[in-house]
Amino acid sequence: MAHYEFDLLVAGAGPAGCTLALHLAAKGFRIGIIEKDIFPRQKICGDALSGKVLNVMKRIPGGVYEDFIANVEKIPSWGIRFIAPNHREIDVPFILHRTGEQPPPGYVCNRDDFDNFMFGKLSDYPNVQVFQGERVDKVVTHTDHVFARTQNHEFRGKIIAGADGVHSTVRKFLKGERVDKKHFCIGIRGYYENVTGLHPENYIELIFLKRLLPGYFWIFPSTGGRVNAGLGIMQDRISNRRENLSHLLDDIIANDPLVAPRFAHARLIGKPGAHVLPLGTYKFNRSGNRFILLGDAGFLVDPFSGEGIGNAMASGEIAAGILEKNFSENDFSASALATFDARLQRRFSQEFRTMSALQRLAGSEKLFNLVVGKARKNKEIAELLSAMFTSEKERNKLSQPGFYMRLLFK
Repeated sequence: MAHYEFDLLVAGAGPAGCTLALHLAAKGFRIGIIEKDIFPRQKICGDALSGKVLNVMKRIPGGVYEDFIANVEKIPSWGIRFIAPNHREIDVPFILHRTGEQPPPGYVCNRDDFDNFMFGKLSDYPNVQVFQGERVDKVVTHTDHVFARTQNHEFRGKIIAGADGVHSTVRKFLKGERVDKKHFCIGIRGYYENVTGLHPENYIELIFLKRLLPGYFWIFPSTGGRVNAGLGIMQDRISNRRENLSHLLDDIIANDPLVAPRFAHARLIGKPGAHVLPLGTYKFNRSGNRFILLGDAGFLVDPFSGEGIGNAMASGEIAAGILEKNFSENDFSASALATFDARLQRRFSQEFRTMSALQRLAGSEKLFNLVVGKARKNKEIAELLSAMFTSEKERNKLSQPGFYMRLLFK
């Protein structure tokens, strides 16, 4: 069995792992990346790239953002359409006052293409070595190093970053915690042609059907004239109902009075795929002696919108910023790495509280209908909904109970 030694081991070459590796590779660190799949690989996702994703990309060294804009197929998306359970809808632009030269605030890009693009940027650095088709099957921390093993290789590093998804092996070995189903959402999506009623500026659509609350059905315009359509539902809810997720998707597309007419002439491309989303409602330490957890491995998916890519990449960026100091001081103890948790807390705690409040709002059919109805008539509320996606200060108002009390009287 071959043996390798690196400064940093990264389990997982998705957006979180790549973001971390690209930052530290540019600083000259020796990085070993262990990836269970072989790229290009398929990843089940809604395919939406928010402004958060773009902002993190702009700060990755090596012109990653510019290369993405110039060379990766995608379509611009300028807003979001909410459809309440009572079928009332509101269009919310991501940017309220646009100029002609303003770049799109977000895109829809096939997740396979996006991940393959990020993965490909690793080849720019000779100090990065990637091991594809290798699944980590053991992780052990020692006083002076961390050890990881796959079926073919053994690895030694100063620290390991678990960016290996919801079923993280790194988390399993080094945290070993069982998580309640209430912190998981299940999503299933398919690609369809000939879907009607799309917004001319490619607004992504969240359709809050009563049978899915606090989850929703989504329709995201995609490349090649297709749409990415699917649903997200809380795992505990689908488990209690013992309902087949694929059958539920088919039934909504075929029979829901709001959705079905738009899919009357649609054609499914390939097969639907399902994925488990670990939500940011689960609170725990995402670091310890010689390890950190990123992205889905660290339960960083937005509890309301289901966005995971931007948060995953942000966690990789945060990790890169603090690990430089850890390397300079050669200290990867749990106490030294607690800085990572503290920075994640500052970055995400209020956002997750707000989005958890919105998740609870979405679970109340009457209250959600009320908010959408008020926003249709009240410019201030409509602008606040827009600010949810652009201003953290304004978004935080949505977690305050007084906001909903004032809403009743507007």
